[in-house]
Amino acid sequence: MTPPEGDAPDTATLLARVDAKAVQYWTHLGIVVERTEQPGEVTLRLPMQTVLGTRRPEVMHGGAVASLIDACAGAAVISFFAGDEDYAGQATLDLNVTFLSAATSDAIAEARLLRSSRTLAFTQVDVKDASGTLLAVGRATYTIIRKR
Repeated sequence: MTPPEGDAPDTATLLARVDAKAVQYWTHLGIVVERTEQPGEVTLRLPMQTVLGTRRPEVMHGGAVASLIDACAGAAVISFFAGDEDYAGQATLDLNVTFLSAATSDAIAEARLLRSSRTLAFTQVDVKDASGTLLAVGRATYTIIRKR
């Protein structure tokens, strides 16, 4: 996919678009940007912390994993659209998460934009642990908010 502004932005521009410090919820959870090298593809990490645990503190709560999926998918969308002068933001319309294995260490989410239009964006996210075990998969659909 080619970003709306035409030329692909450099890595520094993409990192500025998905700056984790700009979203207080990400900061609260501890989400950090690992990588973004092309528009529409982002990798985020959620370090395992006992405050994110379930009744079994060594297992990350599914809500934290779902938040990571939404954050990563949203970051992929913003990395793609932020160069468009008409772009004013996005909002999650639909989020689907399938949990495949318990997260007992850092969770690493890799999102990619599957398809987009002026008003919608469809994403896919894989969440793995450091050893590469697939923990969860997700899909998210966003509405693209345009300036009036």
